[in-house]
Amino acid sequence: MGSIHKPGKTRKNRYVRKATRFPKESGRYFNRELSWLKFNERVLFEAENTDNPLLERVTFLGIVAGNLDEFFMVRVPAYQKGATYSADEFSEVIGSSTQLEMIYSRVIVLMRHMAEVWNNDLVPKLAAEGIFFLRYAECTDEEKKAFKKELEEESFTILRGDRFSDIQHDEYLHGFAMLVQTDKGRAVIPVQRIIDEKGRFVPVGDRKNTFIFREDLLKKHILSLFPDETVYAVMPVRLTRDSDLDLKGDDADDLISAIMDAQKTLAKRYPSRLETLDTMPFGYMAPLVDALSLVPELVYDMAAPLGLIDLKEFPVKRPNLKFPPYTASLPSGLSGNVFSAIAKRDRFMFNPYNSFDGLIRFMSAAADDPTVVKIQITLYRLGSESPVIDALLAAAKNRKDVTAVVELKASFDEETNFRWATKLKEGGVNVIMGYPGVKVHAKCCLITRIENGQIVRYANISTGNYNANTAKIYADMAIFTANEEICTDAAAMFAMLAGTFSSPVYRRLIISPNSMDQEIIRRIEREAEISGTNGRIIMKMNSLTDRDIINALYAASEKGVRIDLAVRGVCMLRPGVEKLSETISVISVVSRFLEHARVYYFENGGDPEVFIGSPDMMPRNLHRRIEILCPILDKRIKKVLIQKILPAFIDDPVKGHTLDAYGRYHPPERRPGELSSQQKFIAMQRAWR
Repeated sequence: MGSIHKPGKTRKNRYVRKATRFPKESGRYFNRELSWLKFNERVLFEAENTDNPLLERVTFLGIVAGNLDEFFMVRVPAYQKGATYSADEFSEVIGSSTQLEMIYSRVIVLMRHMAEVWNNDLVPKLAAEGIFFLRYAECTDEEKKAFKKELEEESFTILRGDRFSDIQHDEYLHGFAMLVQTDKGRAVIPVQRIIDEKGRFVPVGDRKNTFIFREDLLKKHILSLFPDETVYAVMPVRLTRDSDLDLKGDDADDLISAIMDAQKTLAKRYPSRLETLDTMPFGYMAPLVDALSLVPELVYDMAAPLGLIDLKEFPVKRPNLKFPPYTASLPSGLSGNVFSAIAKRDRFMFNPYNSFDGLIRFMSAAADDPTVVKIQITLYRLGSESPVIDALLAAAKNRKDVTAVVELKASFDEETNFRWATKLKEGGVNVIMGYPGVKVHAKCCLITRIENGQIVRYANISTGNYNANTAKIYADMAIFTANEEICTDAAAMFAMLAGTFSSPVYRRLIISPNSMDQEIIRRIEREAEISGTNGRIIMKMNSLTDRDIINALYAASEKGVRIDLAVRGVCMLRPGVEKLSETISVISVVSRFLEHARVYYFENGGDPEVFIGSPDMMPRNLHRRIEILCPILDKRIKKVLIQKILPAFIDDPVKGHTLDAYGRYHPPERRPGELSSQQKFIAMQRAWR
């Protein structure tokens, strides 16, 4: 096959720094939360990047806001409930004595930077393109009358009290709300429901591409709800709450009960962040903070509209202000008889450059083929509409034996997954709701046929969810194979999930949580032992936080192994430290599509091993989830990955930000005419056919 680099050419990280405090245990790892926030700084960089089309920049800003929402719904509540980190982990922000203080110092800067990008950069540029945001005072009398008529049809919940601390916020308050001060006391009016139902961006009369934020209309209308009072102030706030549904048990009935009660309990969960405008007087903010039992580090003010996450769904359709369209190709061989094509050789699918129709053709063929007797699949995130579900229901209707392992504990998709599980069960599909003690995060579909009286299996193993919508914006890889050993391993995994096979032994697949970390570490150590300075490791993943894996990479670097890591998000490994990690480089690619594929390459003395699959190198993936890593055995596919795809990732001259030993990410120095890795993949999408 040949090496991915010239033997003997061990390349040092160009950002190498001498080992001062770094080799000490306290300096070996970056802080997880700060690393994640730095990822969002890179996304914000794309919102500022004038090389991106204007409406795409707006979307990137919405993505940052959405990521922060999730951060305060998932990560921050753990620290509110007492989770701690050792003191050495706070060294990156001097003066921080708690994790929340450290988070605040970074997030407040990030949020104010977001406000600056919106107010001073994007809004003027949108106006120059004929897309306007108005204040209420800028609307005509006729437009105001139309707004008033619409709002008079709404019903509002008014929570009253002499003080904010007298008001029972917990029963109602989440998302957007209006604080009101009158001569008769104070009130809180929840308005998130109206925003959810009617949308955030309200068209203004007949004006083209002209909007007003709905909370600005609600603010004006709320004055009319207090006809006999003098209203001193109406102020919008936005409250984020803990998203934990407490799905700790393994009993399906308990999980279903918790999911069904989710919306009822949403407003009663921990408040985890309060957002206010920077014009809000402290005299109003402080009592509300006290009423919500929030510490000061969870109160954020900014000079921009709150809830910029809604920019992800900005309603303007202007193709000239979006990324140029392209036509995704079908994976090779999947336009005709898919089983015959896969039997000849493995097939490779790289979304979104290849069309997700490749997977749908595979499943639809299984649903209709009279020789197919069984379909087994794992389902993690499906989206609101799913051709995968349609194919499974069609197969069940055609009397196939269909089993779907539906993970109910998929964060933020619990209710959606429960609805799909219910529909599948009603359609005759055997539904397994997760697996005791772990999440089923693996992506695998196994088809069993009877060919000439023999059982023959076909498998699809993917790095991404079987979700037709995200397949258009997430960059994921999948393999279609009839390899007997891989398919037998997949069948053993499904038997384990069904409870009929307790301790399978796998020949080709690496499946967590039993031994995946050991298998990865063994291969890392092998590079140092058999290759030394000719050793080569490439890992592409979303996050790297497992310390055992990190320490193994450090040890390999000390032996001279060249290591390139493409880590989109959190990276706790500190690269480029003399005598510790000087041969390790870390790059993060943030671009048009969300980098989601996981690929692991080991030089193996000139006989490379390449795996794709669902796990990141994180403790949760390695020890608390069912995950799959699948070897790439087909020589042609392996060659494409080694010679074209992986090199493009690790040396992206346009979108690749390089991490240094101090935790700083350096954007690439642009040279005219260069293409990003994703632009190259769009251009070469037929090269791996």
